[in-house]
Amino acid sequence: DAFSREDMTFFKILENIGYLVQFQSLLSTHSAELTMLEDHWITINSLSHCRIVLTSEELGVFDLSGLAHRVTLSIGVGREIWEILPSGLKNQKPIPVSTVLFTKGVNEQQMLSERVGTNSMEHTINIDGLCKLEVYYMMYKEYVTQNNIPGDVEKLDALMTPICKHARAHVFKDVKLLSMVDEAVRILGFTDYKQWYQRRVRGLMSGSRVTSCKSAKDRTAMSVTYDSVSVLSREHCLVASGFNNALSALRSHGVRPLNCKKNTGSGKYAFNGFQLKILPKEYRPPIGSYGGKIT
Repeated sequence: DAFSREDMTFFKILENIGYLVQFQSLLSTHSAELTMLEDHWITINSLSHCRIVLTSEELGVFDLSGLAHRVTLSIGVGREIWEILPSGLKNQKPIPVSTVLFTKGVNEQQMLSERVGTNSMEHTINIDGLCKLEVYYMMYKEYVTQNNIPGDVEKLDALMTPICKHARAHVFKDVKLLSMVDEAVRILGFTDYKQWYQRRVRGLMSGSRVTSCKSAKDRTAMSVTYDSVSVLSREHCLVASGFNNALSALRSHGVRPLNCKKNTGSGKYAFNGFQLKILPKEYRPPIGSYGGKIT
């Protein structure tokens, strides 16, 4: 395919602003999950010390170098892409990595944490994530405005206001916050202008989202399937009346039940009737898809 102005723009965004990675956690702030969440946060923050360098090596070839506090990840992009890179990236200018973490406990353990008042870590992490997201957003907005680059700044402005409101409000099971952050990161990751790049690199260098809970098979499955259907609705004309049917289909017959089966031997999510009532309605699996015993 012919390369366009938008193709160059994507790499200029990487060169001048950096690579944005959003982490979404569904861990609670109770007992062992709180410790997992704290370790998760520290590790994610340490990724900001990582830098990415693009090389003309074969697509997908990579190498790690440096020390723990300054790691360089060299990634081959192939000759075709190498030829259109901005001069800074060709001269191996490091691409900075910006990481943001947002977390929302959604299970019965989080309900207990809310009741006994041990939920402050969730609010602390979300405010930290909000501050980092705002910094990246302001750099993005300044760059695309000054350089007359196509970017959905108005839509981002409209998203950032409720994101700030929801993050500061600290409401139990407020998964709307996670959905809005995901949509903002998709725009900041320049999703609209890299269709050709996705075909060539399969998402190797796009703005990214990582989702996790304790085992990455139950709560995580509910989150990623909800976001997948949201993308179908937002970007691929899925009619509103088909939203819940598509969601049920993904949760019942998609790769998520297979993930459960490979991990536990059972193709059912490990939710019981009580836990189902605690989950946000957006994260409730269809009848027949839950009842697994191993969490």
